[in-house]
Amino acid sequence: MLAHTSVEAFHSLDPVTYIQPKEAQILAVFDDGGTFTRQQIAKLSGMPINCVCGRVHSLVEAGILEEHGERLDPSTRKHQKLLRVAKGA
Repeated sequence: MLAHTSVEAFHSLDPVTYIQPKEAQILAVFDDGGTFTRQQIAKLSGMPINCVCGRVHSLVEAGILEEHGERLDPSTRKHQKLLRVAKGA
């Protein structure tokens, strides 16, 4: 059973500043700036694409990452959204 103070501490966390370890692994890809697709993030972070997509979604919802343009994938000929660290994050 959790102590009442532990529950209060958890609920007092700012969701923007509380980063899960897997989210931090994704953010490490952006250490030098730049824009990346979800596929590129998966490759650079060593995480499977299905893990990357959920974490990227959470980071976008929290305002830490933002979509910024798109590119045409040369192999699939489909458009892919580019992501970057949000301004002011």
